[in-house]
Amino acid sequence: MLLWRLSGTRYAHALDDGYGLHFDGRWNTIGHPITYCATSPSLCVLEKLVHIEDPALLPPLTMVTYETPDDAEIEIVTLDALPEDWRLREGLTQQIGDNWHQGRSSLLLRVPSAIVPVANSPDLNVLVNHAHLDAAAIKVVTAEPFVLDPRLFGAAVVPPTVE
Repeated sequence: MLLWRLSGTRYAHALDDGYGLHFDGRWNTIGHPITYCATSPSLCVLEKLVHIEDPALLPPLTMVTYETPDDAEIEIVTLDALPEDWRLREGLTQQIGDNWHQGRSSLLLRVPSAIVPVANSPDLNVLVNHAHLDAAAIKVVTAEPFVLDPRLFGAAVVPPTVE
């Protein structure tokens, strides 16, 4: 399976440490080293956009494509398995992610996107469990400089260019 991640260029190849070691997210609390990926580059862009407060402060970005082993275990959380207000209950989703991370039962956790919560959508988030024995089997396929389209921010702001 191919996965994508839009990352600051400085950390583009740092899949091995996991965002969750130092920061919490929708599906983890601090201390749970996981990496957030997506099933499409476009979802990566949306996921990045919702966290941008000042586009002028964005570092150079890289779109990374990963390949996971064909036999990688994947745990799946479907939209219909979550309560209707799940997007407002971050503690609930963090508990799901933390339990998955600690259990080490699968390398990947496929979850709905809070930005595109559409049943049967091909656009999903996929979390990588760095505590799983197979984490080292994930390979970088490509790492390409990526500039967000300035129209996403309006005409007044231009994101940084590729160096």
